[in-house]
Amino acid sequence: MSHSFKKSLQKEILHRSSIAAFITSLLLLILLFGFSYFLQKQQLSKDTRQIVKQVQEMKEANSELLTTMNYKMIPGFLDGKHTEREVFSLFYETKAKLKLSSDLIILSDTGELLFSTNRNHQESILSPYYLKLLIQNPSQDKVTEKIALSSDKQHYTLFIKPLLQNQRVKAYTIAFVNENDFISSFPMINSKYIITDNFGNMFSNNTNQFTRSTLEKFDEKLLHSRTHWYANEPLIVQKEKVGAIFSIYTFQSFFPIPSLLGLASILTLCIFFLYFWQARRIAHKIATHNAVPIESLVYQLQEIPKQAEKRLSLQTGDEFEFMAEKINNMLYELDQLHQKMLTIEKEKWIFERKMLEAQFNPHFLYNTLETIKITSLMDATLTQDLIQNLTRILRYSITDLEKETTICQDLKIIEDYLMIHKIRFEHFSYDIVCPETVDNQPIPKLFLLPLVENAIKYGMQYRIDLHIDIQITLESDSLTFLVKDNAGGLTKQERLSILDSLESPHTQHGIVNSYKRLSNFFSDVQLDLGVNRHGETWVKFITKGLTHVQAHYRRR
Repeated sequence: MSHSFKKSLQKEILHRSSIAAFITSLLLLILLFGFSYFLQKQQLSKDTRQIVKQVQEMKEANSELLTTMNYKMIPGFLDGKHTEREVFSLFYETKAKLKLSSDLIILSDTGELLFSTNRNHQESILSPYYLKLLIQNPSQDKVTEKIALSSDKQHYTLFIKPLLQNQRVKAYTIAFVNENDFISSFPMINSKYIITDNFGNMFSNNTNQFTRSTLEKFDEKLLHSRTHWYANEPLIVQKEKVGAIFSIYTFQSFFPIPSLLGLASILTLCIFFLYFWQARRIAHKIATHNAVPIESLVYQLQEIPKQAEKRLSLQTGDEFEFMAEKINNMLYELDQLHQKMLTIEKEKWIFERKMLEAQFNPHFLYNTLETIKITSLMDATLTQDLIQNLTRILRYSITDLEKETTICQDLKIIEDYLMIHKIRFEHFSYDIVCPETVDNQPIPKLFLLPLVENAIKYGMQYRIDLHIDIQITLESDSLTFLVKDNAGGLTKQERLSILDSLESPHTQHGIVNSYKRLSNFFSDVQLDLGVNRHGETWVKFITKGLTHVQAHYRRR
């Protein structure tokens, strides 16, 4: 070979790949920061919206709770018209309707506790001193919201609504929500959050990073901007205001692992497309300068199926010329092997077909000849009919074995066969039903004969008044062959044995041979057999691919 295609190809690829690697590394660094920040902001905004929605729903539901209680129950309770049981009943009914986890207390205008749905907080949030603090400076006609910390470090949000009578506060109705109850109905979020009021009192949070002092106050100065460094950790921060007092802070660490994984996937795609674009340029240059032999080889391989002589012609003096010669040798060997396989398959098919078609029961001949011997002494006309039927059967079965026949021709011979048995057996009878529009359908010769033979052979063992039905029906594209007798001698074990032997190459069962012969003519053949509830034995072949039939005739 005058030169090496491999060396020139490697040199070109290494040169251009080094440029692509540098550009890709630079692009990766830029995309890493930009895209990661974008993904983090999207997730942060989503989490913030979920928290805001949850707080708003809490505010609205508790406001409706207080309004309902003040309007329907509390005035009557204060006047002695309603009992505590009735207050409890309305409260829990409304609470369930609004899907709340709140508790309810009623205070007098002086701060005295009149009613409570939860007295477990007696030493904490329900202490007299604390209750008087709660009702300082409430709004006269609106719900006042406060965040409180109990003595046992439990966080609460309180909703206070005065009950007015003659422009004077008669009592205070207060709904309070524990942080734990709020969190239990909270959606799953990936961000860290803090819910606080204007004074830094925290209601709920999932981090202690910004908690200061024993009073668990939040230091707003630590999260004063959208991006913040905390303990050498970059944070992305978002703040939302809900109502008069609630401030929601959500934040995430920059470059969290889940986002990095997603970002890495996207960057991998970017790298792939970048290298794909560069590879196309490389392939074009190589094809222009160095890959002429490749194009010639590919073109000739595409044209091989159209050529009588399966050969490649390539004179390049390199590895491709050597490859072309090896391919030529392989093509020649494959062609020879293919021809041998075709010959073997054809011979095998012809042999199997002849063996299957040649099967005929010799006992039928002996019995028929014996019958002719007897009838010749009694009825010359009957004897003549027997001889004509037998002659037609023998001539039909031993000539042109490789040629197919039609349904009409085959049924005539089967009827001759059945007529002979009707003469032999006085009580024997039969029916043949077939649609005339399928008379010319090609089928294998006498493939139904083994089914008829079996029906007569085994049926006569059970009853002398044996009756055989042969039915050929057509529905849509399905052609059905049914042979049925009234003997009912087929056992379950015999049925399973026949079905299991369908694919066996050595079985000599007549039904199986008929199935194999029919399979040579139709691509889809199904066999089924059994005994119906009337005690009739039936064998059915179903084939596919014929047109719909309009007319039928009945032959007896």
